[in-house]
Amino acid sequence: EARWPGVRPDTAKGVSWATAAGQRSPWAVVYVHGFSASRQETAPLADVIARELGANLFYTRLTGHGGDPMAMGDATVQDWLADIQEALRIGHLLGQRVLLIGVSHGATLSVWQALQRGDAAQGVDAMALISPNFGPRDKRSELINAPWGRQLALALEGEMRGRLSDDPRENRAWIRRYPTRALFPMMALVRQVRQSDLSQLRTPVLVLYAEGDRTVDPQETVAAFARLGSAQKTLERVDYSKARDQHVLAGDLRDPQATAPMARRIVDWLRSLQLPAPG
Repeated sequence: EARWPGVRPDTAKGVSWATAAGQRSPWAVVYVHGFSASRQETAPLADVIARELGANLFYTRLTGHGGDPMAMGDATVQDWLADIQEALRIGHLLGQRVLLIGVSHGATLSVWQALQRGDAAQGVDAMALISPNFGPRDKRSELINAPWGRQLALALEGEMRGRLSDDPRENRAWIRRYPTRALFPMMALVRQVRQSDLSQLRTPVLVLYAEGDRTVDPQETVAAFARLGSAQKTLERVDYSKARDQHVLAGDLRDPQATAPMARRIVDWLRSLQLPAPG
């Protein structure tokens, strides 16, 4: 991460060891954050889960995130796909099995990765998807993928979009104002995943969502879940989170009280799975 000037230490990629540094654990947790976000968005959720599992934990940082807001405008879908593939290679070095936790856009990337038929070492043993982005709540965003959509988005939003929060902690965890063109690859990936043959996804998956989500469309989540081909899949509506946006459903910044029950549910679900012996 030192190669990228401006990346803040609290948003950088990193490993949290369960025991001694360098010692592989039975499970490794890989966390993939959402669009414009960082590993701080739901922290300490992944840490609590990893601690309960005795697992090493890897936090990735998607290209363009965690530093200079203008860098978001230069990120591509291929950059993000390379990020998640790197994260899973590291996950397999850290643990005998890999639990992938994806939030919002990170969940979209997780589904794309699980659909690939490439290197088996990049496989995932289980996925927990929180508020996955199969389509935005604001349907105007879908215009980006239509003819002249990008020009229209720039005309409506201008070169920059968003605004800073009154809470400085949120301004550190998220990039609150960024180039409008950063939306283009994000929406392209959403369309690509939604149009994919989701029946080919065989990874055990837990999907956690809220009906009042103001960022992504929960109906798209339910529809996509029905198409997933996994024999071990669970869809659960989160009704205990008091997060104001009902999108980032746990963590110190949005709802500290929801962290423990969400971590417990993910761990209990993981332990209930019937999985083959690790290779």
